[in-house]
Amino acid sequence: MPGAAPVSAREAEVLALLGEQLTYAEIGQRLFISARTVESHVISLRQKLGASDRRELARLARASATGRARSGRLPTPLTTFVGRETERADLRAALTAARLVTVAGPGGVGKTRLALAVAADIAAEGEVDVTYVDLVPLIDGAAAAAAVVAARGIAEWSGRAAEDAIAEAIGDRPTLLVLDNCEHVVDGVVQLVEQLLERCAGLRVLLTSRVRLVVPFEHVYELGGLAEDTDAVALFLARSGLPDDAPQRPAVVRICAALGGIALAIELAAARASGLGIDGLEVALSEQLPLLVGGPRVSERHRSVRQMLQWSTERLSPEVQAVLRRVTAFATPFTAAAASAVTGYAPLQAPDVPPALATLCEHSLLTARSTASGTRYRMLEPVRQFAMLELGEDLQTVRAAHLRWCAGVAASLVGARDRDASWCDAVDDIADELRTARDAPSDVIDDERSQLARQTAHLLFLRGRLRDAQVAYERAAALREPGVTRALLLADAAAVAKCRVLGEESVRLDEAAATELEAAGDDVGAARVWARRAEHMSRFVGMYDRTLSADDALAALERARALAGADTVAAAAILAAQAYLDNPVDGPVLLASAERACEAAAACGDPLVLSSALDALCAACVDAGDYAGAGRAATRRIAPLLTLADAPIAALELKDALHSAMFFLLGAGDVSGALAAARRHETLPFLRGEGDLGAEDLFPPLALSGQWDDAALATAEGYRAAWIRSGSPRATGRSMTPAAVALIYDLRRDDAARDAWRSVAAAMRGCSFDEAMRSGDARIYAAIGLLDRQDPAGALAVLDRDAVSGLVTDRVLGQWRQALAAEAAVLAATADAPDRVRAAPASDPTVPGAIARRAAALLARDVDAVAGCARTFADLACPYQEERTRHLASRIAT
Repeated sequence: MPGAAPVSAREAEVLALLGEQLTYAEIGQRLFISARTVESHVISLRQKLGASDRRELARLARASATGRARSGRLPTPLTTFVGRETERADLRAALTAARLVTVAGPGGVGKTRLALAVAADIAAEGEVDVTYVDLVPLIDGAAAAAAVVAARGIAEWSGRAAEDAIAEAIGDRPTLLVLDNCEHVVDGVVQLVEQLLERCAGLRVLLTSRVRLVVPFEHVYELGGLAEDTDAVALFLARSGLPDDAPQRPAVVRICAALGGIALAIELAAARASGLGIDGLEVALSEQLPLLVGGPRVSERHRSVRQMLQWSTERLSPEVQAVLRRVTAFATPFTAAAASAVTGYAPLQAPDVPPALATLCEHSLLTARSTASGTRYRMLEPVRQFAMLELGEDLQTVRAAHLRWCAGVAASLVGARDRDASWCDAVDDIADELRTARDAPSDVIDDERSQLARQTAHLLFLRGRLRDAQVAYERAAALREPGVTRALLLADAAAVAKCRVLGEESVRLDEAAATELEAAGDDVGAARVWARRAEHMSRFVGMYDRTLSADDALAALERARALAGADTVAAAAILAAQAYLDNPVDGPVLLASAERACEAAAACGDPLVLSSALDALCAACVDAGDYAGAGRAATRRIAPLLTLADAPIAALELKDALHSAMFFLLGAGDVSGALAAARRHETLPFLRGEGDLGAEDLFPPLALSGQWDDAALATAEGYRAAWIRSGSPRATGRSMTPAAVALIYDLRRDDAARDAWRSVAAAMRGCSFDEAMRSGDARIYAAIGLLDRQDPAGALAVLDRDAVSGLVTDRVLGQWRQALAAEAAVLAATADAPDRVRAAPASDPTVPGAIARRAAALLARDVDAVAGCARTFADLACPYQEERTRHLASRIAT
């Protein structure tokens, strides 16, 4: 240090003997001086080295002795260095480019081990003199130079400042000075390093610190946690001695993620793995600090995560510590404005938050990240748990402040008009914040917590995170007292379950809602729910993974009738449900039942009941063979429902209306109209977070039109991955999608992918592969593939197989089957080919009609007529059939 008095040779001898724990008298006997003279030397040493007392001098002396014993060599690690190959190379490159490099990061992240590994690499090359100094024993930065002198083994430096002795010893030789753990003596280290770098041209300095030096010539290398799925797992397995067992690997990844990739925390957790097991360890990490404690260590501050964090925080000002404790309320990255709102909530005294956040980042207790919406701060979970324990009596007040901040944000998001990507990100953040807000105290807070849970559930629904929305609605219901409000929340949860195609879940929640309404005395509301339950079980049989009993639906309907009274909406809902129960009845009965339901629904003015009744009319049209009429009825459902687009209770109706429009228009041969309905279905806001539910309607019209490409197949793979993530639910009505994707791969000659997707269709139907291939749509797809492979006899055999009884796809896609069978018969030259051609719908201006006309032209071997069909397919936006037609025309021409 500039102006620091040099340590004399006698003082150096006294300092060394203090490290041996000798008394003043014993030191005097060794050096042949009086005890009073020894005391004078100790006082002088304290002033020169900045030590607070004799014990601090003794610690400095021991550190110096250790340095001399090593002759400046690097300490030998007791365990192997695991991972960090990229960081190791990057840090080495940084030392090549800069003369002062600071490895900065939170405590326990592995700064020292990485610095030692790089320093060892450099030392092994034999061209650079490497000196390591551990600064932990120092209390004052004034002693940093003396610690380097001791580590270098500079024996004679009396009469000179320590900095002069170091500079003379290093000279211009290539030297790497490693100063470890600098955060508590930063000021002294800055002065020492600046002088040495100016005077020693060959010197490079590598520091480790939780706090950067903040000098112009410093290169900061930020060291974060270990990669959770690679290096962190490798470290955990290495320290625990457990095998890399594939079944338990996901749990190990979750453990490492919960520990933020912090090396020390992972090592301490790994030490407990043999006793707790992986499953027990994962559960225990909900309270990390009591668990992450090791045995006695040379470094006391690394004995536990709590001691490590205590070391990091005790050097902060009281104001900064207060901010650290209070921002523990946030579960997700937060802004400075959010932190100010929560930390300054009355009766708390608001500190100056932005500078405190900057300080916390400098001390590696927070990390800052720039985003499109501004700077956001994040706290690792071990730090959060530690700081939360320090809140004390402020805990409840801080939680209440956080809850009210969450409620204000949620209210603003519900009322937002623009629901773009930034809005979605904000919803995701506030939903995650609910995890901590629900722990807020007091009865008043419970009421606010319930309101926040309801707002968050609605936001999650609008965001398209349906699984989370259902859970949130159920949680909000659990926070309410019994009554109508709780029932409505359960009804919303049931509606979301229906959107997720989870029939069993919807029945459970609808029954709970109806029972709650009856108990609250709302018989009319209960009647509507019972009617809705009966209708759903009869109408959406493909949503259930079991065969439903008609008696269950009838019982629910009778319950609705008993409670409905004179309510017109309930009466219309009952008529709509009855229409679905009448669905198996052929002829006028079904049509009359559907028409009565439509009249009653139109009269009561309820869009939901009207949509349900119109869907019953669709079924009547299908029964009569009027597929275009079914498509028109489905399309009529859409506009009234758009007025309720933000309501979960209307979501299934809107989703199903677009799905039905796609399906019936496809059955009628209007592929372009079907694809337009499917694309509209894909853009429904409440489906944007569900990769399987939003995209599933695209693939039947894409496959049958040939308008698929690599992007469509990528969407299909995302669809399958989302279905698997959701638990691979069985739902017969959804199996059209994987069967359609199988056709696309079939036409691309990718047999393995085709069979894999056919297996997905079988899994969705909950049946054998063979039975799945007998459904109406699967037969169509399989026949098109066989025709493409020039196997018309095989295609005809598939089309003529007995279909699975009762499937609406067999009727709706009947025109496709007839047209394709006619073509297959002609190409196979069967005796009944003329009869099949006459039976096909050749007069329809649709895709099946064009296929039928092509079959007739092929039968007549009329090349011009076949070529004309190619132009028709082009007009109908069916590129695959257009290309196939040209190929067939060239075949018969030769």
